Amino acid sequence: MSIGVRLMRNRWRTAGQGGGALHERRVSHHMEKSIMKGLKLGSTVVACSLFFASPVFASETQSTKVVEDPGVYAEVIALLEREAASQLTRHLQERGELRQVSVSIRLDMKTRSMKISFGPGYLPGPEGSYDELFLIPMASTLRFYAEKSGLDVNDIDFLFDGKALEEYYPEDLAVPSQVRAKSTHTSALISASHGYISLHPSREWKFQRPAPLGVQEDTLSPAYGDELQGLIEQRSGLTVHRARSRSTELHPESGKPWEHMSSRYHLKALFPERTDMWNEYPNSPESAREKDEDIRARPNYANHLGVDVMLSLHTNGSDSASVRGAEVYYHREKPQDKPLADSILCGMREVIHAQPGYESFPVRAESVAEGHGENRIGTMPSVIVETAYHSNPEDVAALQDPVFRSAAMKGVEKGYRLWATGKACETLALDPLPDVQIPVRSSLIVPVAFKGNPQYPVVLELGVASCMERSCTPSDKEFLDPSQPVQLELLCNGGGAGTVRWRTRLRDADGVVTEFQEFNQSCVLT
Repeated sequence: MSIGVRLMRNRWRTAGQGGGALHERRVSHHMEKSIMKGLKLGSTVVACSLFFASPVFASETQSTKVVEDPGVYAEVIALLEREAASQLTRHLQERGELRQVSVSIRLDMKTRSMKISFGPGYLPGPEGSYDELFLIPMASTLRFYAEKSGLDVNDIDFLFDGKALEEYYPEDLAVPSQVRAKSTHTSALISASHGYISLHPSREWKFQRPAPLGVQEDTLSPAYGDELQGLIEQRSGLTVHRARSRSTELHPESGKPWEHMSSRYHLKALFPERTDMWNEYPNSPESAREKDEDIRARPNYANHLGVDVMLSLHTNGSDSASVRGAEVYYHREKPQDKPLADSILCGMREVIHAQPGYESFPVRAESVAEGHGENRIGTMPSVIVETAYHSNPEDVAALQDPVFRSAAMKGVEKGYRLWATGKACETLALDPLPDVQIPVRSSLIVPVAFKGNPQYPVVLELGVASCMERSCTPSDKEFLDPSQPVQLELLCNGGGAGTVRWRTRLRDADGVVTEFQEFNQSCVLT
């Protein structure tokens, strides 16, 4: 007997204050050791009184454990409060303000949220973008420490003397009226990171982000933007606009390459008369006021263009070198953007984890609600993709790897496309295949059903698990057209009876593969 087969078609810190210096915010080695020691101690003490909750990162193989013991819980909160107070004291000192501000923290485990309350003496204002580039990295660090202790935290809110910032600045922090979503999208704005700004009054040119491990976000992220632009144009069919110039010619005012300049200067060149777009704080005394203008310039440009979606690409930073992984943020006053953010995370997780060496790269299971100006001001769905942490050595290695860059941006595009077309992001999986009996010297068409959204072309791999005959031939087949079914044509050649056990899986163009399914094919005499 001969058995054959044919397959049928189927943020750390930005430009600093005073004197135009750039400051890196680092948690002291002693402080981090103290926090982690306390958290490890707490985990040991309550080893017998833990219950399980859902995992925080999709790459984790075990459930996150939540501390029930009140004493350990209180100790963890105290450690988090001390860390937050320490970070705030250093932040104020860098601004030349020598004072202590009380900090208290409350956790709500039902909503997986944390409230960080600052006492009198600290109220961020419009100049400095409400300290979002200090507060949001602080939130990332505290979330990391909380999760290491077993406290499952996703969203973090800040209160200032008992009130949210929106209560102090209701007009400036109001979310603009959102445009009505179109049934078919035609355009997108990709905003890739920061770039050079000029400090005042020195007129010294500085990048907005630090490079603690040698990776400069200001120059790295635009390459991610190039990758994403090509994917969105090819796969989603949109017209893509960029917030920063990609020209290698020199910017005349600074003498730096245009591709290294911030969006503020790109828009200044495009719309010199539109100072409302790129020069919102001309009278600010802040040395780094152009940083604040640049943050607002990007969504201002998106509103001017009237694009259907704004995708902001960044690398993340933390006081702790241990914090790592991909995260996506939406604005807490725009909850309608959460499905887009979650879909992008799902797409990133699927494609990144399909690449050899990145199977366990941390990708957050759920998007995070925050208060970034960049995704508040846009009148269209707007999310921030933090691809990895430039403050973590493993993430830095990934960020410089073209394989990771391509996978991450394929995931972003896929997540966007599924959301825009109303499709759910789900794991690619083959349905079980039934055992079949086929008369000798005949064939049988077997449909192959699957769940998920593979990127075509796809390949159906068919291998031999076991064979009772010598002529069991494995075969792979490519399927180019998503509108045509995937199906097997199983053959029983020759005149003898026998059985082969096949193992099959589906592999898509992005390297995403299903788990194997096995089934028996028996050639029988009639």
